[in-house]
Amino acid sequence: MYVTPLRRFNRYLQITRTLLKYGFGEYVKTLHPAYLFARLGIKKSPFAIRPIPERIKLLCEELGPTFIKLGQIASTRTDIFPEEFTETLSLLQDQVKPEPFVVMKSVIENDIGPIRDVFTEFNETPIGSASIAQVYRARYKDTPVIVKVRRPNIEKIVELDIDMLKRIATLAEINIPGIKERNPREMIDTFARMIYKELDFLNEISNAERFRENFAKDPRIKIPKIFKELSTSRVLIQEYIDGIKITDLARIKENGINPRIVAQNGAEIFLKQILIDGFFHADPHPGNIFVLKDNVIVPVDFGMVGRLTPQLKEELINLVLGVINRDTRKIARVILKMGIVNRNIDQNMLQEDILYILDKFEGRSIKQISVKEFVKDLNRVIRRYQIIVPQDLLYLGKALSQLESIGRELDENFDIVNFARNFAHKHRLGMVSLELMINKGRGWFEEMLRTLFELPENINNLFETIKRFDKKEEDKKSEKYLSWYLSGFGIMFVAVFLIMMFNHPAIKVLGIAGIIFSLLIFIFQLLRTFFSY
Repeated sequence: MYVTPLRRFNRYLQITRTLLKYGFGEYVKTLHPAYLFARLGIKKSPFAIRPIPERIKLLCEELGPTFIKLGQIASTRTDIFPEEFTETLSLLQDQVKPEPFVVMKSVIENDIGPIRDVFTEFNETPIGSASIAQVYRARYKDTPVIVKVRRPNIEKIVELDIDMLKRIATLAEINIPGIKERNPREMIDTFARMIYKELDFLNEISNAERFRENFAKDPRIKIPKIFKELSTSRVLIQEYIDGIKITDLARIKENGINPRIVAQNGAEIFLKQILIDGFFHADPHPGNIFVLKDNVIVPVDFGMVGRLTPQLKEELINLVLGVINRDTRKIARVILKMGIVNRNIDQNMLQEDILYILDKFEGRSIKQISVKEFVKDLNRVIRRYQIIVPQDLLYLGKALSQLESIGRELDENFDIVNFARNFAHKHRLGMVSLELMINKGRGWFEEMLRTLFELPENINNLFETIKRFDKKEEDKKSEKYLSWYLSGFGIMFVAVFLIMMFNHPAIKVLGIAGIIFSLLIFIFQLLRTFFSY
C-alpha cells in the first residue's frame, strides 16, 4: 500500500516525540529531520525516573494498536528479555475506543451485503473493541452469532508503523551497545508476519476448522461453528456460545459443573494439542475459555495459535520425559537442539544449572510446585547462554503458565506435573518418539533410493557442465583430475567405514550407494584422461 511521504514523516515525528517523552531519545539519535523537529520544545522528561519496563508499556499504549501488539508479542520473548520486562508488557490491554457503527457498517456491507438482508437481528452496540477489530451480537438464520469486524484502514496503519519500527531498529543497533547481536530487525520481521496473519480473518477460520477436526470425537470440548459461506478476510461470523467464564467459580458450581473435572479435562485437552496434535491455542487466558453444563470446555478466539513441527514436537516430548525422569543430559541436549546457539556452550555447566532448577522442586508439596516458576527458571538459563528459542515454544511456555493459573483456581490441589507424567504414560509418548525416528529412517532410505535413481541423469548433467568449461581452465587440468580422484577416494573411504561400523540396512544401502558413486567418478576420470590425450 502506498503511504504519502507527508504521512510517513508525520508518523515518524509522532513516534520520535513519544520516545523523547518517555526518555528514550538517546536510543534513536539521528540527523533525520523528524528527529530534529521532535526535539524542539521538549523539556526534561518527567517519566525518566520510572522503571524502564513501565515506560515501555506506557509508550506502547500511547502509540496505539501496532505497538500494543508488539509489546504483547515481546512479553512472550522470555528468551531475550528479563522477567521485569515481559511481566510488565504482558499487562498491556488491547482495548481501544470503538469506532462509530456507521464506519463499521460500511465494512460489513461492502463484504457480505446489506445487514438487514443477511441478519434477522443486529445489535449496533459492540460487545468488544480491540485495536484490530470490533465484535457485535446478531442472529443469522435464527442462530445467535457474533460478528467480528476488522477496523477500516488498520492495514495501512500497521504497514506504516512496521516501516517506522524497522527504521527505529536500525537506529537502535547504532546507538545501543550490544543490541545488534539481538538482531532487532529480524524480530520486527517476525512480528510483522504474525500481525499480518492476525489481520486476515481467513487465517482464524482455518485455525478454528483445524481445532474442530482434531477434537471432532471428543465430547469434553466444543469448538464454536464458523459460518465460512459468509465470512471474509475482514468479517467473521461465528456461533455465539452462552457459556460461563472458566474462572467464575460461583456460577460454575451453581450450574452443577464440577471444577475439578473441568481442570482435568482442560489439562488433558491442552496436552493433546501440544504433544499429539502439535497445534495449540496460544492465548488461553480466562476471557477466551468458557464452560457449559456436563463440564464441556469452549475455547474461543483462534487468531493466535502455536504450531510445532514433527521435530519440535519430538524434542518437546523428550523434554517432558527428561523433566519427569530428572535426566539433565537429555534436557540440556533438547534445549540446544530446539534453540539457535550463536556461541560455544559448556554443556557440563548447562547441566549443572538445569540440575539446580530440578533440585528446587524436589521434595516440595503439590501446592508449592509451579510450572510458571519452572518456566521462568528455564528461561533464565536460556538467556544466560544466549539461546534463541522458536516463537511457538515461547507461546507454549506462556500458555502453560496461564493454564496452570486457571487449573489452580478450579482445583487448588491440581498437580500438573503428576498429570503430565500420567498423560505421557497413557499415550506412550516415548513410543511416539521412537515411531518418529523409524519414520525418519524410512525417509532417509527413500531419499537414498531417489539419489541412486537420479544418479545417471546427474552424471549426464555433470558431463554437459564440463563441456562448457572455458579453454583457460585446460592449464589446471591435472589439478582438477587430482581433486576428482581425491573426492572419489574420500567418498569410498566414508562408504566403507559406514558399512563396517553400522549394522543397519539403511546405512548399508547408503554405503553401497557411496561406493557406486565413487567408482563412477573413477571411470569418468579415466575416460576423460584417455580421450583428452
